[in-house]
Amino acid sequence: MSYRSNDDEDGINSEIHQLVSELQRDAERLNIAVDKTDIDAEIKHMVSALADKIDGLASLM
Repeated sequence: MSYRSNDDEDGINSEIHQLVSELQRDAERLNIAVDKTDIDAEIKHMVSALADKIDGLASLM
């Protein structure tokens, strides 16, 4: 299924883009919160890696 912005009659593509945007914002907020706390470095790395993957997904959209 290819994405075409003018072929979104059922709103699925719009919803996908909205959810990815929300994931990006949530991941960024989580990343900031983790940096401000005294959390294990491994958890900080995992949060950062998750945020990077979400950004990568968003860039494909």
